[in-house]
Amino acid sequence: MEQEKFLDITIKTDIYNGIKIDLHHLSDEIRSKLTVDSFDTIINDKIKVWIENGRKCIWFIVPGQLSHLISVLIKHGFEFHHAKPNFVMLVKWIPNEETRIPKFAHTTVGVGGLVYDPVIQKVLLIQEKNSRVKMWKFPGGYSEPGEDIGNTAIREVKEETGIDCTLKSIISFRHNHTGIFGCSDFYFVCLLSPIKQSSKIETCQIEIDDCRWFPLSEARQHLCGFNRYVFEEFLKQYSFVEYCNDCKDSLGDTIQTEIIHSQYGPFKRDERVYSVRKSGQ
Repeated sequence: MEQEKFLDITIKTDIYNGIKIDLHHLSDEIRSKLTVDSFDTIINDKIKVWIENGRKCIWFIVPGQLSHLISVLIKHGFEFHHAKPNFVMLVKWIPNEETRIPKFAHTTVGVGGLVYDPVIQKVLLIQEKNSRVKMWKFPGGYSEPGEDIGNTAIREVKEETGIDCTLKSIISFRHNHTGIFGCSDFYFVCLLSPIKQSSKIETCQIEIDDCRWFPLSEARQHLCGFNRYVFEEFLKQYSFVEYCNDCKDSLGDTIQTEIIHSQYGPFKRDERVYSVRKSGQ
């Protein structure tokens, strides 16, 4: 069966009877001849065909170099779905019923590291340069695309303080709906232990105003908000020294991570999962 085309682009279909057209793939020859008026005529005719063929939704990926064509798509009922640095994605829902188009990514993920050095029995805290409130907190920041939670904590601590760490456990997370860009936000806190005991601090001069090791009692007094809540709740349940030295009798329940090999019918994939573990497991 011959694949459907839009100009010289092969149209991709999905399992929901939708189609996707990526204008990145237009040939140079067609790009040079394509005007707003000619594109308008083509879209008008194609939409009629797609409706007759029972298509559910139409996706267009428009690169920045062809942004002058966006107004044509808007004119024909397309809406913005999301944008990346080099393209805009627009979509049109065709059936006369409530749209079932999934919303674009709407939740951010941040991770903080509660770093405890069992040799000096102190916790690592920072003050950020650009914070609206001058306060001490755990080092941390936003996850990068494709980055695991524990790796975010390790990277952020290294970038902000110069301390290399290993992941012990996820110990808490917060979920709110007042994040940046109108997004919801997950913020995880991971217990980390320095790879080298009594490591020297190398403060990031761009982001961090101050960074110090604090005794547990003093750290509690300096922390506030969610950071203080996590710290106090953790102190109620675990001994830091025994925990970071992997004394299994005092670990209790922890959240550990592993990669599992999953199969869904003929489809296989590796998945990173997080689960509560009893001590010694």
